[in-house]
Amino acid sequence: MNYLRTFFTLLLLALVLAVSSCKTTTAPQSQLNSQGLQLDLIARHVSNQYGEGAAEIVAHDHQHQKLYVVNGANKAIDIISIAQLPTQPLKLPYSGSNLQSRQLILPKTISLEQSQSIEIGGPNSLAIYDDMLAVAVAAKNKQANGVILFYSIGEEKPSLIKGVSVGALPDMVTFSKDGSKVIVANEGEPSKDYRVDPEGSISIITTRPNISSQAKHLRFTDFNNQRSELEKSGVKFASPEGTSVSQDLEPEYITVSDDGSKAYVSLQENNAIAIIDLHQESLLEVQGLGFKDWGQYKIDVSNKDGVNAANYENVYGMYQPDAIASYDVNGKTYILSANEGDAREYIYQATEADCKAASHTFDKEDGCISYTEEYRAKKLSLKSPSVIDSYYHKNGIGRLKVTNVLGDEDGDGMYDKLYSYGARSFSIWNQDAELVFDSGDDFEQLLIQRYGENFNSNENENKGDARSDDKGAEPEAITVGMVYGKTYAFIGLERHGGIMIYDISNPHQPSFESYINNRDFDKSFEIDDDADPVSLKGAYDQVGDLAPEGLAFIDAKNSPTGKPLLAVANEVSGSISIYQIR
Repeated sequence: MNYLRTFFTLLLLALVLAVSSCKTTTAPQSQLNSQGLQLDLIARHVSNQYGEGAAEIVAHDHQHQKLYVVNGANKAIDIISIAQLPTQPLKLPYSGSNLQSRQLILPKTISLEQSQSIEIGGPNSLAIYDDMLAVAVAAKNKQANGVILFYSIGEEKPSLIKGVSVGALPDMVTFSKDGSKVIVANEGEPSKDYRVDPEGSISIITTRPNISSQAKHLRFTDFNNQRSELEKSGVKFASPEGTSVSQDLEPEYITVSDDGSKAYVSLQENNAIAIIDLHQESLLEVQGLGFKDWGQYKIDVSNKDGVNAANYENVYGMYQPDAIASYDVNGKTYILSANEGDAREYIYQATEADCKAASHTFDKEDGCISYTEEYRAKKLSLKSPSVIDSYYHKNGIGRLKVTNVLGDEDGDGMYDKLYSYGARSFSIWNQDAELVFDSGDDFEQLLIQRYGENFNSNENENKGDARSDDKGAEPEAITVGMVYGKTYAFIGLERHGGIMIYDISNPHQPSFESYINNRDFDKSFEIDDDADPVSLKGAYDQVGDLAPEGLAFIDAKNSPTGKPLLAVANEVSGSISIYQIR
């Protein structure tokens, strides 16, 4: 018996050591298992609209304790009262709903200065300052100038003040720190057939003492002759021949420094940040963000091999932030970025004959491709000999989606390096857009550690490893807040779901605090938002919150509960979730 006991003891010890040796792909336990801030889900609103963008961007009206939410599905703004929030955790977190809403329906047309009237489309963004609501709305023709709708908000229904014309496809709007200006990121996306490509731009509207009827437009035309210099700094250009720099640059998101002197604008597709002097209302510079070396961090590059994170030499990630935020430490501004990544691919419906007549590429499944820069690595010709060749196969790095505009360093049609979309992380940059900190491979390693084969799931189905070839968990939303004397970053993962939380009080040494995800990975469901109407299967209404798109931090002094809150707009589940922080 002693012999058997010894044998089984040794066997158990061997198994423990074997398991320990397999943890080479996980980040340090002390970092990823930290339990700092605790978040309790106390309230939830369910729109019963799935896969249609019924909950995208959220903002808090602290004067009347309401949330304003962009409802792209209904081309409206949902208004949710949070004046009487419970303080105990929600009993049914995946399916429960204890908040009510009413809708602000936007006008179909808006009259501007000189009796000009335009047809408008759906809202993209909103912002609140005191009793004023600003809503960014694209024109019905998205390549035409959009509009900012200004509303006066109060206890009753918001009342429209006026509309002000801005650039094409206003994608994000925010107020200056003192509320005297509204700053707008006009993305200026081309039409699907790429026949019309407006310039990207920044619009500034004076709001005090009165709302100006005309915006000042900052354009990138001064950079049209600086393409080579911008490329050297890490700016990426991807567009048909003949496209100017000012057409290629596409503003995505804006943050304003605490002192109100500067605005920082993410140029997502371009892997860059633009810096604006708000006092002079002038564009100062466009700064490329460079590239992340995946030889230094582990990454899972294939959606065909389960959990398989590794280092890859000569493979790089473009940061390409979507949402950005900023905060001040010792008088210095630091910029936070959610490094989502995004490729340029434009597809429209046409017959094969018409598609080829337009010199475009016809695909039987997708349609007519007017332009794309996105290819699987296996479709590119690699220069031999290459380090990449040693691990290049169709179910390995050959699956990774990469750009074809970078990596061919001598222009011979053979690729020396591979550049993928996004950095699967969040970063901190200084006021000159120089990298201070990056979370490395924390996100992917934590998801592997906690979810195993369910890691890198998509937002529309519980199927693990689905996004490993394409930007991973996809950090998209980010906000910053002060809690009990410390500064925290909250980062939303669009695909896998959930919120990563870091203590960023020291921007040079952030530390992981916690991760929350109100999603049931045991449920079987499928949401196909490419179908018309949206196809819903399985337990789609029992799975919880899917695809956090927008975040709003509510500090304790402005909170109806007296404690800090985090409001999350979940795009695919069409839900708003509110967490109390302790």
